[in-house]
Amino acid sequence: MKELFVVAGYQMSVSPAIAGITGAVIMPSHVSYHALSHRPLGKGHPHLERRLLDPQMYLAELNAASCPLPCARLASYGWFPLTREVPFDSSKEKAGEWLKSRSQGIETAWTACLPTRGGEREDAIRQCLLRQQGLGVEAFILPTPLTQDINSDYSEELDWLESGLTICREIAPDIPVYGSIALSDVALRGPDPWSNPLLNIVLDQLTARGIWGAYIVPVMSSEDSYYFTHPHTVGALLRLCNGLKAGGVQRVMVSFAGTAGLLCMAAGADAWVTGWFKSQRRMRLSDFERTEGRVVPAYYSHPLGGEFHMLMDLDRGVGAGFLDRIADTTPESEGLLRALGAGRPVASVPAWQHRIGNRSASINHFLMVSARETALRALLSDVEIHAHAAAWLDAAYALSADLQRIGPFNPRTAVNHQFGWRGAFERFGKERY
Repeated sequence: MKELFVVAGYQMSVSPAIAGITGAVIMPSHVSYHALSHRPLGKGHPHLERRLLDPQMYLAELNAASCPLPCARLASYGWFPLTREVPFDSSKEKAGEWLKSRSQGIETAWTACLPTRGGEREDAIRQCLLRQQGLGVEAFILPTPLTQDINSDYSEELDWLESGLTICREIAPDIPVYGSIALSDVALRGPDPWSNPLLNIVLDQLTARGIWGAYIVPVMSSEDSYYFTHPHTVGALLRLCNGLKAGGVQRVMVSFAGTAGLLCMAAGADAWVTGWFKSQRRMRLSDFERTEGRVVPAYYSHPLGGEFHMLMDLDRGVGAGFLDRIADTTPESEGLLRALGAGRPVASVPAWQHRIGNRSASINHFLMVSARETALRALLSDVEIHAHAAAWLDAAYALSADLQRIGPFNPRTAVNHQFGWRGAFERFGKERY
């Protein structure tokens, strides 16, 4: 089974025209518990009927002075250590009012530390699991700290895992459990992923514990793009998915890897989690220090494995004769492609004009393609998925190389990651279990 989950935050709606989204993963940094707990989850949002919650303990060391709103949202859930309470009284204030007031001065309550003293860790895990159970999740996702040091012995993360598994058995032994793996790309870019000592430890220790599921979060620290470009980072994700499945883990889910999540399915991943916005595609700690900013449309071309910036880049690509190679047809992109085929510019199609806030068509198109490609992989055998992924990457790299000859492009036009992905996947094909 191959499945697509979307990131759920304050805005949880998905267009009813998009079929094939299996479920959603709620991100506490995107929505406070007080706002979330008053929503009728699942009602009016079919994709939320199957839901999970990422505890995001890997965000415990955020600097609240520079990102007060996300820290206030995280603080509302009760499993991050605080120096004082930040109570909410629904009879006196609305959730939005609480967030606005508590975010002012949250830096003096937020410790930016993991819960470690006495029974703090166990208390945090218990609170986290009880909150998830109360929200009706289909499986628990255990909290875990962020791993940043390639020389780590992974002992702290294993303590979190062991405590989490024990408490899960006490609270709800019938609910499946995902062990979490949150790795900074700082610890992944250096050595070859097939000899990376940290990955050796992670795979050996998690598979030895017989966990049911694994939830993988790569944290982008070394790059600043929509896509991981370094082949070792992508190779590490492939190795993790492959090694976990080979080690008996029943279900592997990859979050915040962007469309590399589709590539992970060829390595054994069962589900991937994404969204259209940058904050839904990647996990980068510095992103919390700034807002999403001036959001403009972008056209995702799956043959390219990336987007086009809409101000001039797509018109330039079409003008150079690339339309047939970059076309990706969905109900949202049909009008755009017809116009381009008739020689008209992007600006002639209102839904795709380069204009701040003009994003609906871009979002729906991207999610439609993501759902379509996930559904296709669900119909293929492991051998077929691997062959399909290899062919996709070969074609995407050839297209990106040809496009670069007519560049330069806006950084939003993604023509730089295909070579690294292709190399990582070729190496995976030689080394896989």
